[in-house]
Amino acid sequence: MAMFPEIRSWLQKHWPGDSGEPIGLNLKAATPTARLLVNGVDAEWYLRNGVPQIYSILAGGQPAWSGESVTRETALNHSVVWACNRLISETMGVLPASLMIKTNGAKADAPEHPMYSAMHDAPNDEVSAQTFKEMLTSHCLLDGDGFAKITRRSGTGIAIGLEPLLPERVIVDREKQTPAKRLIYQILNERGVRDKTYTVQPGKPQDIFHLRGLSRDGLRGYNVIQMGRQSLGTAMAEERNVARFWANGGRPPYHLEMKKKFKTEEDFQKFRTDWEATYAEPWRAPILEEGTELKADGATMVESQALEAREWSVSEITRWWGVSPHLVGDLSRATFSNIEQLFLEFKTITVSRWAKRWEQEFWRCVLTPEEKAAGYFLWINMNALLRGDFASRMTGYATALQNGYLSIDEVRDLEDRNPLSDGAGSHYHVQLNMGTLTPSGQVQPAQTSLVRLDQPKRRTD
Repeated sequence: MAMFPEIRSWLQKHWPGDSGEPIGLNLKAATPTARLLVNGVDAEWYLRNGVPQIYSILAGGQPAWSGESVTRETALNHSVVWACNRLISETMGVLPASLMIKTNGAKADAPEHPMYSAMHDAPNDEVSAQTFKEMLTSHCLLDGDGFAKITRRSGTGIAIGLEPLLPERVIVDREKQTPAKRLIYQILNERGVRDKTYTVQPGKPQDIFHLRGLSRDGLRGYNVIQMGRQSLGTAMAEERNVARFWANGGRPPYHLEMKKKFKTEEDFQKFRTDWEATYAEPWRAPILEEGTELKADGATMVESQALEAREWSVSEITRWWGVSPHLVGDLSRATFSNIEQLFLEFKTITVSRWAKRWEQEFWRCVLTPEEKAAGYFLWINMNALLRGDFASRMTGYATALQNGYLSIDEVRDLEDRNPLSDGAGSHYHVQLNMGTLTPSGQVQPAQTSLVRLDQPKRRTD
C-alpha cells in the first residue's frame, strides 16, 4: 500500500482500527456508499473483473496473446503506429478550419465571431489552432475520444475558446436518478477523483466539446489501441525478437553437446560459470575444446521469416486507422500508375471522415441554438490536399476561367497572390460561341462575355 497512499487512507477511513498492519482488501465488506476510485473506476468494478483487468488499470494495458503489454505508450513506440497517428492528426492540424455563416444560400466567413479566431489561429493562450486540432485528433485516434472544455461568455453563452482535456480524465455517462437519462461528463482531477460534472441539457449550450471515434453506444468511441492489441502485440513481439537477435551478437540461442559426462556436480557448475563469464559478450567467439559441439536452438531469422513478418505488420497495423501503407513508408505495392490514386483514396476516405467529424461535432457542441439557426457552421478546407503540380494546376485554372467557374481574383487567391486593382479580376468569363439552351430546344446566343458577380467569396486558405 506504500505505492498507493490514497487507497491506504481510504481503507483506514472505512475500516477503523488499522494500526499499520497489512490490510486485507475485502471489497465485499465495503459499505454501499463508500466507493474506492482508481483512475475513476469504482471498487465494485474489481469484483466483476479478474486479475488481467486489474493489471490493465494499474500497469496501463492488457497483455496480448503474444505476451506483450499493449498500452498507448508502448504502441506508440512502434514506428507504424506512430506514423499512422502522426499522419492523420498532422493532416487535420494543417487543414484550414474557418467558422462561416450561410445566409440566403450564400456562404461567407464570420470573422466577427470569437470562434473564427479560435479555430483559425488559437483556441486559447497556450496552444495554436494547429496544435489543438492535432492533439484532439490524436486523442481520438488512439483512445477513441477527444475532449475540450468550452469557454463561454456569461449571459450570451457564446463560445470564445477551447481548453483540451485528457481522455483518461473524462467519464461519459448518463444520469441514474432522473428519468431523462441526460448525458453527463465527469471530470477527474490529478488524483483520479471526480472534480466537476457537466450535464448536457436540451436547448442549452454545452460545456464539453466531444470528438467521437467509431462508437457502439454513442457515449465513448472504441479505444483502437485496445481493440487492435492482438495485431499490435504481435508486431511488438516481432520487434523485440529482432532486437534480441542483434543484442545476442546476431546469433540464435545455442547449447553445448559434450561426449563425456562431468564427474561431479561441482565440475558441471564450474564449467558453466567459466563459460558464461568468458562468452557473456555476444560478439565474443566461443572456443570449443575437444569433444564439445555447439548447436543452435530454434529457427534462424530466415527460417522464421522475420523480414516477411515485419513487412506484413505494416499492412496489418495500417488497417486499424484506414491508412494506405505507402503513406507510412511501405512502397512495396506502390507504382507510378497508382500512387496518385492511393493518395486520393486517403483524402476521400480517411481525411474526409475526420473532417466531417470535426464539422458536425463542432456544430453540435460549440454553437448555441441561436447560432445554429442563424446559419453558422465550421468548414474544414480540404482543397489544399488536391494541390497538384504547376502544369496540372494551370490547366485546371484555364478550364475554370473559360467556363465561368472561377474569376481571375479567385485563381490568384488560390496561388497566394493579391487581387487585381480596381476590381478588374472579379469578373467571370465564358466563351462567345457558347449559348443558352432554352426549354423549347432553341439556342439563345450569349449577349455578353463579361459578367461581374458581387457575391461573398468562399475562403480557400
